[in-house]
Amino acid sequence: MKQFSDPNGLAFTASTGESAALFAKLTSSYMGFRRTTGEVLGQILDADPDMPMARCAKGYFAKLMGSSNHSAHALEISRDLDAHLPKVGATDRERQHAAALSAWTHGDMEKATAIWEEILLDEPMDGLALRLSHFTHFYSGDGRRMRDALARILPLWSEDHPDYGFLLGMYAFGLEESREYARAEEYGRKAVELNPADAWSVHSVAHVLEMTGRQEEGIDWVKGLEADWSTVNNFRFHLHWHRCLYHLERGEFDEVLALYDAQIVSDISSDFYLDICNASSLLWRLEMFGVDVGDRWSELASVARTHVADTDLIFVSLHYLMALVAAGDKDAADEMISNIRNWSQLNETQAGICARVGLTLAEGLRDARAGDHAGAMAKIGSVRYLMDEIGGSAAQRDVFHMILLDATVASGNALKARSLFAERVGEKVHSSWSWHGYSNALAALGEDAGARAAAARAAAIRSLT
Repeated sequence: MKQFSDPNGLAFTASTGESAALFAKLTSSYMGFRRTTGEVLGQILDADPDMPMARCAKGYFAKLMGSSNHSAHALEISRDLDAHLPKVGATDRERQHAAALSAWTHGDMEKATAIWEEILLDEPMDGLALRLSHFTHFYSGDGRRMRDALARILPLWSEDHPDYGFLLGMYAFGLEESREYARAEEYGRKAVELNPADAWSVHSVAHVLEMTGRQEEGIDWVKGLEADWSTVNNFRFHLHWHRCLYHLERGEFDEVLALYDAQIVSDISSDFYLDICNASSLLWRLEMFGVDVGDRWSELASVARTHVADTDLIFVSLHYLMALVAAGDKDAADEMISNIRNWSQLNETQAGICARVGLTLAEGLRDARAGDHAGAMAKIGSVRYLMDEIGGSAAQRDVFHMILLDATVASGNALKARSLFAERVGEKVHSSWSWHGYSNALAALGEDAGARAAAARAAAIRSLT
C-alpha cells in the first residue's frame, strides 16, 4: 500500500488515490447526516478492504450506534485493526485514530477525545476527528468544550471549503449549550444559508429558539426548512421533536400527538437510539402537560427491553428506562437499574457518570412512576446540579428537571414546589407550563394574588398561538 493525499491534504494509506478521495466524501457525508454514508463506506471497503482508515471508520460508526451489540462489533474491529496496522505501514495520524477507537471501545471516552484533539493540532482539516470529538463532548454534557474545540479550528478552515458550514453549525451548537444564544443564532443561521440541508445547523438554531421561548418563530423555522433537512437520516425525527416542544408550550397537543405518530416513531423499529430518546421524553412531557397518551408506551417498551443490558451511554439508557417504568414493566426496569448499578462500578468514563448521577436518576425515575413521589423528589433533587454530566443537550435534559418538579408537586411539598417553580420561571420566562405550575404552587400555599398573576402569565403565553 502507498500514501495518497485527499483533497484536504490528509495522507491516507491506501491502494489507490481514489480511496483517499472517496474517504473525504465519506467524512462530508457523515458530517451532514446523509443517508448514503454507509453506502460510501461500503464502496471504499469493497474497493480497498485493507485501507486502515476505512476499517477504523467502520469501527467508529458501529460505536456511534450507542448499543452494546454494536459496541461489541466495534471492539472486534478495533482489535483486528491494531493487528493490521503494522502490516501496511500506517501513518502517525492513522495510528492515532486506531488508538482513539481502541480507547473508546474500552470505555475511555476521555482518552479517545483527547487523541482526536491531539490529531487536530497537527491536522486541523481532519473533519472526522472534529465531528467525533463533538459527539463525545456532547455526551459528556460539556458545552464549553464543544464550543472551544470549534473555536480552535474554525479560523484554520477556508470559508470556501464545501464543509465549512458544518463547522459553523457545530460551533453554533457549542455556543448555544454555553448559553451564548445571540452568537449561536448568528453562526447557525449563516451555516444554514450556506447549506439548508445541514440538519445539525438547522437544529442548532432550533435550540436557540427553544431556549429563548420563541415558539412561533421556531415552528416556522423548522417547517420552513423541512424540504431540505428531511433528506437526512433518522436525525430528521429529532427536528420534528423540536417542533413538538414549541407546540407543547402553545398547548397544541393534537398537533404534538399527530407529529409523534407520523414522524417521531415512524421508524422506531430501526432501533436507532435517538428515536427512543425523542419518543420517551416527548410522551413523558405530554403526560406532565395533562395529556392522555393512550397505549403509546407499550411500543417503546418493546424496543427498550432489548437494551436492558446496554452499557454505552447513560443518557440513552435512562430513556429506555423511562419507557419501561412508564409501561409498568417492573421486572425489566428493576433488571436495568441493577445493570446500571453494576455498570457504575466499572472503570469507564460513562460508568463514572453512572456512579455520580446516572444510577440515582434511574432510581428516581422508578420512584416517580411507582407513586413514591417523595422518594423521586429526594433522589432526583440530590443530583439536579450534576445532570449536565449525563450528556445530551440542555433542552433534552430538561425533561428530568420537569420530572423533579412534577414529583415535588405530587409529594404535597408545596414549599419546595414553590421554590423550584420560582427558579424555573426565572430561567424560562416564556414557558406556559412553568408559570402554570408556579401558579398552582402559590395557590396551594394560599398566596392567591401571586397565583392569579402567574396564571395570567401562563394564559398570556398560550394566547399567543
